[in-house]
Amino acid sequence: MPIPAGPDPTVAGQIITVPDLPASLQSAELIAVMVAGANAKAARVAPCLASTDPLPTADQVAEAKLILLGAVKRWAEAGAGAFQQQTAGPYSVTTDTRQRSGFNLWPSEIDALQALCRTSGPSAFTIDTAPTGGSIHSPICARMFGALYCSCGAELTGTGPLYELVDP
Repeated sequence: MPIPAGPDPTVAGQIITVPDLPASLQSAELIAVMVAGANAKAARVAPCLASTDPLPTADQVAEAKLILLGAVKRWAEAGAGAFQQQTAGPYSVTTDTRQRSGFNLWPSEIDALQALCRTSGPSAFTIDTAPTGGSIHSPICARMFGALYCSCGAELTGTGPLYELVDP
C-alpha cells in the first residue's frame, strides 16, 4: 500500500484509519473510537502531524502510523492474558500477564511522536551563571578522596581550608 505524502488535508489530524488496522482488529468493539482517540492524542502531543501548512512528510506519517497502530492494538487487546496464583503450604506465587487498560499513549510513544516534529534548527543553550572555578578543599581533604564529609574545614568557612593546609 503506498504511503500518502501526508494525512488527508480535509480531515485535520487523521493519521490512521480503521482500514489501516490488521483485519483481526477492524471488527473489535469501539475500534473507531480508539482510532479517533489515537489521532487526537497524536495531534495534541505532536502538532506537526496535524498541520496542513506544511504537511508532514511521508516519513513522518509512516512512523506516526506505526506508533499509533501499536497503541491501538494494545488498547484493543487490553485485558487479554491470564491471572494465575499457585500456593504450596505457606508460600504462594502470583503471576499476572493481563495487559493493562487505560487508553493512553505510553511515555515512549509520546517521546517518539514528539521527536517526529523536532527540527535541527536553532536550539536553546545554557550558560553556567555560577562557575565553580575549582575546589576550595585542601588536596588532602577527605572529600578529594571520595568521602561524603569534609576533613579540612572548607565547608565551614566557605572560602578555603581551615585545617590540613598544604604549602604549594
